[in-house]
Amino acid sequence: MKISPSRSIGIIGGRGRTGSQFARIFRRRGFKVMTTGSKDSDNNKKLMRGCDIVIFSVPLMHSTRIIEREIVYAVRKNQLLLDVSSLKYRQCRALKKAAGEVIGMHPLFGPTTEHLGQTIVLCPVQCNKETLRSLQDFFASLGIRPIVMTAEKHDHLMAVLQVLPHLKSLLVADVLHKIGGDIIDTINETATPAYRIELNLVGRFLDDDPTLYGPIILDNPETAHILALLRRSLSEITEMLKGNDLRAFAKKYHLLANFFGPQTKEGREKTEICIRTMSRLKRRT
Repeated sequence: MKISPSRSIGIIGGRGRTGSQFARIFRRRGFKVMTTGSKDSDNNKKLMRGCDIVIFSVPLMHSTRIIEREIVYAVRKNQLLLDVSSLKYRQCRALKKAAGEVIGMHPLFGPTTEHLGQTIVLCPVQCNKETLRSLQDFFASLGIRPIVMTAEKHDHLMAVLQVLPHLKSLLVADVLHKIGGDIIDTINETATPAYRIELNLVGRFLDDDPTLYGPIILDNPETAHILALLRRSLSEITEMLKGNDLRAFAKKYHLLANFFGPQTKEGREKTEICIRTMSRLKRRT
């Protein structure tokens, strides 16, 4: 299937933040777009039967159930089904019951972020090469970088890109809460610019919806493995602390620095840009 404005687009959940974002993207390119709510059964049935390309843009915690409920109406072979969930394996397995072609998608940018220069993951499930290439070309024409991988590899990668940093933010916030008192105010008064960046990332994480982040962490099959690695790392650090073992700390530090390679220099350079920008903004206020 060629992705062109001659194809009709249907977005189940198209009135939510991400669904609305994709509706705007396709409409700006001349596509006719139909949107429905995730609970709008009658119109969802019409959308599934009538649209050439169907996108599921529904809350992650309900995504598999909604796909399984609506997929019975995906009886056309000349149809492409997509979804934009943050996890892919279970969702793609449910989509595979469709008669048509299936590609899982995960935009690695939020509805408040300008999509130019961002990345989208594509997980082909049952589709021909021409359809996948056409979808890649479409997103590339928007300035979005498409990356192709399996659904299993995607979920494994998201354990690192999403679960690990979200757990870090949750742990930092929880420890500060346990310290209590006016610790947040004190940090804001005394923190270094680099730590302010860390604190702002925690604040950004908490300034959202637990029903968004919760399923990303709880439903990823790799989360248990990430937690086991965190416990192992914490145990190693605890042993260093017990023995006041600077040699062991330095050995671990250099091991990790070598593992990160050029990312260490790049990290310093880019965070210095952030720090200088924050300093300029602070002076203006």
